[in-house]
Amino acid sequence: MKMRRFSPFLVLLLLLVQPRWALALETSLPHGIVTKLTTLRLTASSDNVEIRYTLDGSMPTASSQLYTKPIVLSKTTVLRAVEMAGGEPMGSVLTATYIFPQSVLLQSNEPDGYPTTWGKYAQLKGTVKADYEMDPEIVDVHADEIRQSLYELPLLSLVSDVNSFFGQEEDPERGGIYVFTGSPVGRGAGRGWERPVSVELIGGPQQHDLTIDCAITLHGGHGRLPEKNPKHSFRLKFKSDYGPAKLDYPLFGPDGAQSFNQLILRTFFGNAWQHWREDSRQRAQYTRDLWARRMQRQMGHPFADGIYVHLFINGLYWGLYNVAERIDDSYCKEHFGGKKDDYDVIKVEETGGRHTVEAADGTMDKWSEMLQLVGKASQDRYFYQLQGLNAQGQRDASIEPLLDVDGFIDYMLINHYGGNTDWDVHNWFAFRNRTAADRGFQFICWDSESLFEGLHDNRLTQNNAGCPSEMFQQLMRNRHFQNRYMERAHQLLTGQGLLTEQSVVALWDSLYHTIEASLYAESARWGDYRRDVHPYQTRGELYTVEGAFAAERQRLLTSYFPQRSQLFLSQLEQMGWYSTGMADVPVAAPADDAPFFNLSGQRLRPVRRGLYIKDRRIVVAGQ
Repeated sequence: MKMRRFSPFLVLLLLLVQPRWALALETSLPHGIVTKLTTLRLTASSDNVEIRYTLDGSMPTASSQLYTKPIVLSKTTVLRAVEMAGGEPMGSVLTATYIFPQSVLLQSNEPDGYPTTWGKYAQLKGTVKADYEMDPEIVDVHADEIRQSLYELPLLSLVSDVNSFFGQEEDPERGGIYVFTGSPVGRGAGRGWERPVSVELIGGPQQHDLTIDCAITLHGGHGRLPEKNPKHSFRLKFKSDYGPAKLDYPLFGPDGAQSFNQLILRTFFGNAWQHWREDSRQRAQYTRDLWARRMQRQMGHPFADGIYVHLFINGLYWGLYNVAERIDDSYCKEHFGGKKDDYDVIKVEETGGRHTVEAADGTMDKWSEMLQLVGKASQDRYFYQLQGLNAQGQRDASIEPLLDVDGFIDYMLINHYGGNTDWDVHNWFAFRNRTAADRGFQFICWDSESLFEGLHDNRLTQNNAGCPSEMFQQLMRNRHFQNRYMERAHQLLTGQGLLTEQSVVALWDSLYHTIEASLYAESARWGDYRRDVHPYQTRGELYTVEGAFAAERQRLLTSYFPQRSQLFLSQLEQMGWYSTGMADVPVAAPADDAPFFNLSGQRLRPVRRGLYIKDRRIVVAGQ
């Protein structure tokens, strides 16, 4: 390209006449998957500018490579280009990622320009060995599946200066967020550090085509510990300091949220191949958390949506991730209307083995008021008041509902049925609209990666102060709540209920078939980490789809799901809440008009409190 010399006055005139947002640098090829040698051309918006570009993720400057001829694409390439005049950028930086499947397959452990270490361990002595390689043992056998998987899920490309992720200097402005992870224990450097990033969402069945600049931080709690988890989660923040103040894009389709202030790029920490414990690695399925969220949706309640993606960092394949909505006041505003300031969003944080319930947004005032009523809910008038009802159980507009009881019951049943072992001193959210107080606090499933572990796992006696489990224990002292819980359990766990085998497996398999081919890519990227890079407590194996994954899937489909509904009902029976009509345990006296069930699904008609008709004779509940 022949360049012209021009005066500073002309530069000023261009800036005044042609606003920065109007400039449009164009490429001859849209970002996406490229399978053969290709020539890429850049076209400037004016003859009075030059194009400077980089291929390493860094922002182009006046000293970057000058574009004079087409760029030959022969491998995965991250292009960043900008128009410049007089050494000053004349518009926004164009970012485009071109993914060659063959580059993914041949990804080595020594990419040019990347460090061989990722800083120090948080609680152990020693240095974190960097890991970038796609394991050849997996690639040699499953190259076709890995290639195909790149078309079956969207590609999410994160592009920034290498030091934004892997800078070795412990400095809030220059340190890498993947090196200084801000761990909740041990060395805490890096907490809250954010870096500029360009995000591209490309392809997949929905044919995504998105590019946006924003901020990126690391996300999570113990998943930040490099010894426990080398594959970290991220949070995207849409802020005017970095790009648009929000993302306006139908990420989850036309029926989902259309605008976002933040998004979570969730890795799979619990029950995943890179986890620090062997038993967790053996249970890897990558569908548990999203199953809980989708099940909550099927039950008709608010939920946090998510999609699977292949994540790339500056063109390096980073594995299978889940892009999820973040539960905050922006989420509430987008889904339920009003203003962000209308909402109280409550979460729990665990630090040093102790948990703290706090307001992520809004205040704790109504939450505290709700807990006080829950603590007295064994008395009907307080249970009614909790729901916005008067002493006779009728709706009273002068009483604010503080708890969505039916939604809470379903939330608890999901976690009780799944035997969630990593809940509830962390991993939950609740929210409430203060100005449209017609529902009370609603709970949302979050980070449910520890479902479906042991067939006989039982969370019914869990009782953590200020958390859903304590609320549940207190509410179960009320005969009306107990009957509603049991009636809903019977509805969901028997017949064609949503928590019966057929329904549970249908949802489970819909998620599995979405990522079926992509599991081979995840195996190649992280399946060898505990064998070849950092064994930690125990040396792992090469985790494969045909090995540990298939064995766990077989266990779930042939043992867990077929038996779990009935076993869970038996657990309820052992608590004295659900009767076969023969159990020698006391049960709370139900309301006169409350249904009572046995394990075969028979609905027993009450004669009076505690007495039921069964097989044409009167029996005492619990006998």
